[in-house]
Amino acid sequence: MVDKHGDRMQFDPKYRGPLKGRSCTDCFCLIIFLAFVVGWAVIGYYAYTYGDIDTLVYPTDSEGRICGRHTDVEDRPYLVFFDLTKCVAVTSVTQGCDTPQVCVPKCPTDNFVWQLNSSILANNLTALRTAMICKIEIDVDTATADQLATYVSNDVCAQWYLTSTSVTGRCIPNGIPELFVNYTMTVADLEEASTYIELLVQVEIIVLNIYDDIIATGWTIASILGISAAISLIYIILLRWLATPVIFLSIIGLCLLLGYSTYQFYELYTAEESTFWLVLTIICGIILAIVLLIAICLRNRIRLACKLIGEASKAVSSTTSTLIFPVVPWVVEILLVVYAILAAIYLVSIKVQTYSVKLGGNCSCPEDLGYTNGTTCDQTKFNSSCTENGDYCISGGCYLNTTSRPWFSNYLHAYNVVAVLWLVFFATAFGEMALAGTFATWYWTFKKSKVPFFTLTSSCWRTLRYHLGTLAVGSLIITICRLIRWVLEWIDVKLKQYDNEVVRFLVKCMKCCFWLLEKFLKFINRNAYIMCAVHGKGFCASAKSAFNLLMRNILRVFVLDKITDLLLLIGKVLVTGGMAWGTWWYTKNYLVVTYWYVPVVLVGVGTYLVASVFFSVYSTAVDTLFLCFLEDCERNDGTPEKPYYMNKGLLKILRK
Repeated sequence: MVDKHGDRMQFDPKYRGPLKGRSCTDCFCLIIFLAFVVGWAVIGYYAYTYGDIDTLVYPTDSEGRICGRHTDVEDRPYLVFFDLTKCVAVTSVTQGCDTPQVCVPKCPTDNFVWQLNSSILANNLTALRTAMICKIEIDVDTATADQLATYVSNDVCAQWYLTSTSVTGRCIPNGIPELFVNYTMTVADLEEASTYIELLVQVEIIVLNIYDDIIATGWTIASILGISAAISLIYIILLRWLATPVIFLSIIGLCLLLGYSTYQFYELYTAEESTFWLVLTIICGIILAIVLLIAICLRNRIRLACKLIGEASKAVSSTTSTLIFPVVPWVVEILLVVYAILAAIYLVSIKVQTYSVKLGGNCSCPEDLGYTNGTTCDQTKFNSSCTENGDYCISGGCYLNTTSRPWFSNYLHAYNVVAVLWLVFFATAFGEMALAGTFATWYWTFKKSKVPFFTLTSSCWRTLRYHLGTLAVGSLIITICRLIRWVLEWIDVKLKQYDNEVVRFLVKCMKCCFWLLEKFLKFINRNAYIMCAVHGKGFCASAKSAFNLLMRNILRVFVLDKITDLLLLIGKVLVTGGMAWGTWWYTKNYLVVTYWYVPVVLVGVGTYLVASVFFSVYSTAVDTLFLCFLEDCERNDGTPEKPYYMNKGLLKILRK
């Protein structure tokens, strides 16, 4: 029979499920993928070789010496910035500002302004010399007022500093006194510096408090996540024998949880009058209404979907190792993300410091160095070669001009982001195809009791041996779509500063379209992996075959298969929400933390990820059995010559 969505599959007496004799698929894409992975490894090696993560964690001066750890500054554990107003972002404190930074024995306990202090202490140069913070050692006995002024003008010594407090080893000013307006800054500079310093202090305090909360509740969070894993495992085990009661109890439980959440968020809104809690109240109320409508209107379809999940559990229980197998790609994904984060941190720590020459007075340099005012220079060569009156140059020097990243740094960061996305999606795809091959073998085994013991192992080997190229293609498509969505998010943020509602509306429409496209592509990819696991064809051929098969049975897809996915999502949300609220209650009553939402958010995110690992087995099982069922219906008719491979329970659920 010919259909507009392709020819129906024909009966084949030799067909026994996953093809044994097959060849490699999408080899060219695999070569590109492996080359990309090698490039990522090279970037990691470069970042680790030339970067130094300690320079981000510990305070580091302009010469690259770690305060309190380098041999030259062992007795100076704190860092002072000459001019914090030149640090244009909070991250500049750890990544480097275009202002001199000096290690000191302790943070300043007084305010210092060169224009003010130099006039007050004009008759007491020793006190003035002692009060100054400089990049070099000043001779407190012989330095003249003119020499000190030269140091200040050339950024060898700080023009000003403030009473400061150590935050992670960096001296952060407690505030800016009004006297600075008349001596070092304009009113605009004062406001900018004051705002920056206040923001910096607040961010540092918040980060430290969050860090302390994580340390204080670390074991508690780990224990709760362990409980979450146990609950998820028990939940999917119960689906084996009590699928329908468990699913309906989950729906009731989710409704109660949403109702309780709505009530609690409304109480918080009335107490704090915060728009945030009002938004959460409305969202929970809307979701509760949607769940109730779905449960009431689709109750018959839900019962059928519950039976389908029960049948899928038979396939899962036939190879119990499938329950634990998703942990493998999950751990691989975590390791990939950790590698990407470390690579990014090491790349950030790579600094290129540019020094320029400032000459004055009698300071001179050998002609072969070619040093003139403004030219780049090397500090070691300058200090050893340039002199003033036969001694160290006082009126000039080789001073820090800028601290920047290598010109290709942004390209390496972009490569790192693309690589981690591609490999994470690749690992997920591998798990889906391996499980699909396992459940397809169970389905296409006529006598289910004779399913091979090493079915999962065989499926993993087939995927590794023949279909890594197919996985590379599918994961690359999702990666590209995700990157486009991120670019649109960035454009949307940038457009907020312009009052152009039409353009912003178009961008939001594009964001919505690409979100839907990504969901559709993930749906097509999963079914393509299933067809590839069964028939051993390339990505495009498998995707086309799966799409045509689904379109020929479109009603069944939407009224049953997608409802099953929704029910599994309800289970994940119920477990996640229950553990999050349980953590909130325990934190409020038994833990002492600064921010109660830190353990709650960590447990919520962690529980959802853990639950997704276990529930993904059932999701893949249902999709695989459903696709195999559709193929079975086209190939066979239930007669003794063409018997169905589905068992009686599945036949009763999916056939009239």
